Amino acid sequence: MNIVSLIIAGFSILMSVAGVACAVILPIVIIGVVGYILYKRSQQSNMARQAAQSWPSTTGTVLTSTIQVSHTGRSRAETPVAIYTYEVNGQSYQGQTIKAGDQYMSVRFSGDAINTIGRYPVGKKVAVYYNPTNPAESALER
Repeated sequence: MNIVSLIIAGFSILMSVAGVACAVILPIVIIGVVGYILYKRSQQSNMARQAAQSWPSTTGTVLTSTIQVSHTGRSRAETPVAIYTYEVNGQSYQGQTIKAGDQYMSVRFSGDAINTIGRYPVGKKVAVYYNPTNPAESALER
């Protein structure tokens, strides 16, 4: 074999090893990154729910109550949306967070949106839990 043949053979081996490494390592890295992001969002959601346990409440009124439907490929997601108004220290606010922490991560099952919206019909007087250090941050459920 001449030197050119050896270089080509070595390059071919290197490329096949690199291809296998990419085929194995790249999916592991992607899954790891997605897992890390989901873990961090879950932590943020849990911390927000825990912080909301000590929030005071005020009375509010549901302004709109709907189900937002989105499609991604063949899957369909239903998200309950309830917009409400409330007052803290003479200042009016509007919120749309149903459960504290949902702004970070929420897992819903089929039928949950209908049940959730059923609890918050338009015009209903509701308890609104709000962050005393930032009253614009609120939720209907802790």
